[in-house]
Amino acid sequence: MSQAEPLYSGFPAIDSSKWKSRVLEELKGADYSKIVWKTPDGFAMEPWYNRHTALPSPAVPFNRSSNVWRICQQIAVADPTAASAAAEAALTGGADSIEFLLDGNIDTDGLALLMQHVDLAKVPVYFSGAIGDASSLLDDLMKLPGFTSNTGAILLDALDASRSTIPFKAADLRPAGFRTLAVDTIPFHKAGATISQEIAITLAGVSEYLSRLTDEGIDASEAAASIEIIVAAGTSHFPELSRLRALRAMWPQLLDAYGVSPSNRPEPRIFVRTSHRTASALDPYTNILRLSTEATSSILGGCDTLQLDAFDPAGSVSTELTDRITRNIHLLLKEESGLDRVVDPAAGSWYIETMTASLCREAWKIFQEIEAAGGLLRAESNGMIAAMIAPAAEALKKDIHTRKRSLIGINRFTVQPSAEVVAAAVKAAGETGEALSFEQLRLRMLTHAGKTGSTPRASLWLHGDATKYLRVAAFAEDFLRCGGFEVEQGLPLDLSTKSCRAILQNEPDIVVFCWTGEDDLISVPAICATIQELRKETVVIMAAKPPENAGELIKAGLDKFIYTGCDAYASLLSLQHKTGVL
Repeated sequence: MSQAEPLYSGFPAIDSSKWKSRVLEELKGADYSKIVWKTPDGFAMEPWYNRHTALPSPAVPFNRSSNVWRICQQIAVADPTAASAAAEAALTGGADSIEFLLDGNIDTDGLALLMQHVDLAKVPVYFSGAIGDASSLLDDLMKLPGFTSNTGAILLDALDASRSTIPFKAADLRPAGFRTLAVDTIPFHKAGATISQEIAITLAGVSEYLSRLTDEGIDASEAAASIEIIVAAGTSHFPELSRLRALRAMWPQLLDAYGVSPSNRPEPRIFVRTSHRTASALDPYTNILRLSTEATSSILGGCDTLQLDAFDPAGSVSTELTDRITRNIHLLLKEESGLDRVVDPAAGSWYIETMTASLCREAWKIFQEIEAAGGLLRAESNGMIAAMIAPAAEALKKDIHTRKRSLIGINRFTVQPSAEVVAAAVKAAGETGEALSFEQLRLRMLTHAGKTGSTPRASLWLHGDATKYLRVAAFAEDFLRCGGFEVEQGLPLDLSTKSCRAILQNEPDIVVFCWTGEDDLISVPAICATIQELRKETVVIMAAKPPENAGELIKAGLDKFIYTGCDAYASLLSLQHKTGVL
């Protein structure tokens, strides 16, 4: 190709109709909807877009020359001196901003100790946790050298009635760049809200502040410049990336409604935390992959500050190692991947632009409903927000329980944790009461094994076409391991009652039929009866979708069918009951 020829000129353009025709051929009769994603937010995403099929791109304003984000490390403050040393180590190790997680009011002397290794004129500082009197904290901070140049924030949502509130007039006391009010959507994220719902709640929170602050006589532009937006980043890459772009696209529209002119419009400032919804306590090193995905989405979406939680939430690994590895995710994405060099790198992708536009539409619709109900606080108090989130939370729970949504190391492809990880996870679960449903199953099994010295085992009875039954066996093994069961190597056996003694040789608690023959089901009643006679306490299940005569097979002694799309959590919980774990 000569230099005068356009790039890719050797590849002919393909229009949508030709592309779809080829796809339909490849689907071999399957419905096209099979490859169209119905998102949790209620809109459909085609697998491919071009300039003719994409939704009109929303303007996503960025008033910056690079994509640099703040590398923030959270430090718990129990002892100011120890927390100060930890902050110094974090800054030396690559962090460029610090979040201090307070456990109560801190006096002026304690605050001075806390900041002894922090150059407040250069290092943004954030405060969260049990802040207590935020106005007093701000007053004390204002006395510290260099603080008037600080560009951090007090991460306390004053709209949350369960916490201490910041007087609304505190907004005009802030030093330039430091933000004293926050809209924190993480509680709604934890409750199971969809991305469009979280965006709408963010807008409603900002609107609530603007309304109240302007009523107090504060300029709307000044009020907007006092707000820090806090969001959680999940592991669904394109939606999470598009979420931040959608927020930035809708920000001007909201400020316009309060009379803020474009020339006087502050940029939104977005503080991103990683989500706790999918963090594993029993497989901490897999969390490094989750954190990397969440960080990449946040950075490409245009976050201002990114705070990654330690990859080991239970604390089985040393704090020094977890802090260093977690910080290095930032540094690798910055120094080796160069994600800080391009502003809005997703711009121009028809797929991402369409997703951004779709999120804007859905979120704005929900935002208007919240505003029509009297604003965020009223919508929360009358139960509207909870009722809005409940179906999405239930759908998310169902997707996880049926394993439609894969959580590696949690509801798929689990690994046996080390003794240190188990001890830390059991302790953490006992202290916080928080654990993902599948991890609760495994923690219960691990506790049972610690008390009894044994773990319920399953034997796989293989029969039929080996290329098929090996796939079925792999499914069954993964399924049962997610509930903490031990799975023995499968045994290829014929379907005679004589084979029952072989499958029961090691006295398994569960026998799984991994049979692939068309007529195999005929043998189920006789074999179940023989197993019942030889070892009454053994539970018999089949790895297959229930056939038409499933009820008859259950009556004949089969306990249940396990298959792709079944409620795996309910099945595993039931098996724990029947094997004496519960």
